[in-house]
Amino acid sequence: MINPNDPPRGSMYLYDDIQPATVDGQYKLTVSTDISWDSNSESAPIDRYLNIVGPRFSLDPTLVANVYPPRNGQGAFQDAIPQIVLSRRTLPWERDAALPAPVVDPSLPAQNGQVPWVALLLFQDGEPYTLLQNQHLVDVVGTGVFHKLGSPANVLCDAVELDRSLLTDILPTSHELRLLSHVRQVNVEDRELSAGSSDGFFSVVMSNRLPSPETKYRACLVSLEQRADLLQPLQVPPVLADAAPGNAGGNIAAREIAIVVRGPGSLLHPKVRLVLLHTWQFTCTGPGPFRKLMQALDVGMIGKVATPGQPALTDTGHLRLSIQDRAGTTEVGWYRGPLVPWQLTRDPLGPYHSADQCRRATVETGAEDVSYAAAFEVGRQLAAADGQLARELMRWRTEAYRQANRADNITQKIAPALAVDLPATLAEQLHTSLPPLVSVSATEAIAKGAPGVADRYRIDHASQTVGMDPQVLSEVWSLASTAEAQILLGSDPSTLGATVAEAPQTVRSNTTLEQVAADTGSLSRLSQARNRILTNATVVAQNNTGGKS
Repeated sequence: MINPNDPPRGSMYLYDDIQPATVDGQYKLTVSTDISWDSNSESAPIDRYLNIVGPRFSLDPTLVANVYPPRNGQGAFQDAIPQIVLSRRTLPWERDAALPAPVVDPSLPAQNGQVPWVALLLFQDGEPYTLLQNQHLVDVVGTGVFHKLGSPANVLCDAVELDRSLLTDILPTSHELRLLSHVRQVNVEDRELSAGSSDGFFSVVMSNRLPSPETKYRACLVSLEQRADLLQPLQVPPVLADAAPGNAGGNIAAREIAIVVRGPGSLLHPKVRLVLLHTWQFTCTGPGPFRKLMQALDVGMIGKVATPGQPALTDTGHLRLSIQDRAGTTEVGWYRGPLVPWQLTRDPLGPYHSADQCRRATVETGAEDVSYAAAFEVGRQLAAADGQLARELMRWRTEAYRQANRADNITQKIAPALAVDLPATLAEQLHTSLPPLVSVSATEAIAKGAPGVADRYRIDHASQTVGMDPQVLSEVWSLASTAEAQILLGSDPSTLGATVAEAPQTVRSNTTLEQVAADTGSLSRLSQARNRILTNATVVAQNNTGGKS
């Protein structure tokens, strides 16, 4: 159902953030009952604890609605800000990052709301970073942060390890984190902007780096929960003394240096680790590929090859290919793309259900032309890559099977067995609610075929029990004769077989209201009876209230 508050198709509403009603963590619920009697009172408090659990050290892939640039994508992304779209609107604000308050220029507008606990970092190919899998949480965040996180036991997580100098260069500040996360609302019917069966709300986390052309990148969504140490300046080597053995609660940065420093001279470039929630790669290939290809298109390729090594095209724009048929035999085929310097005649033989139906034999050469077959296959794969389209096709298929099964039940089972009052056409029958009609028809059929009730009150059945047998009763009770037992059972007179005469009815003549009103004696007796009832009710009420009226 479309919500009237949704934005129009093709548009979106943007929000700075959507704060959850309660952040993830442990909560204490206290219920107290005060009991008072006479001059005494007593309170009975009861404490209960509950945990609100959400994504923390890992992220369910189903929560990732989309990423941009696309996973393993190649294109001109140098003007695009990398971002990850999450189907959970409050996720970036569900935990307390506990980061230091940012130093903000007073001329800038004030920021409200909680600092997000996640950040999207962008690493360029060749920069000093390493992805680690199934690491113990304490080895990733350090002992001090591990205690602040509540010391969760037996937690394994993925991590990204990098030079602290690199992290200092690319890690957003607290002020920037607020600007790099927002919430968007789109129309739920907008397949271009929405995803899956969401309610139209998505949280978006963006990176603070732009890609450079001709470079491969990796985007990493990391956790900054309780990582205030990452935004503090690196301390000089003397602090290593705080991380000596036995000082488990020493300086966090120093402990990280002591644990993960590797190689000569690495004291100047200590390593740090971050909890990794999600990651993907893409390649920025430079200025717009389509524009670049169109500008570099050599029209001399049609009919001749201007540059050695380029494929030769015929004067009709066809490219000669080596293709394999279903049996694996190699043969010569032709392919022509949609870009030709003249008007083409549209194929009138469609629509097609498979690529094989689009295969043609060229008139000029007699060889196979796979142009339409290739176009069909490209379109099929693009449709298969559209998750929303796949879900709609599956829904349509499921509904078709359900309606076919419903039609079989109506025409082959219900209609022959019961006289159900159904509409004339099958299309109307499929949209008719059957349970009320079937229940009424079944009830009528049962009622018509049921025999009349002869012994409704089961009197004949009761008279045949042992306790109603005069012979047995006379023997058990040691009576003088069976006749006495019959008298005890009420057989003389009795409701079992005896004829009960109808009581005579008092004959009363028709009386008018005027005649009743003229009977002053009867009215006087009714008034006296009413007064006695009121007097008795007053006495009873006074007795119940202790004499108080």
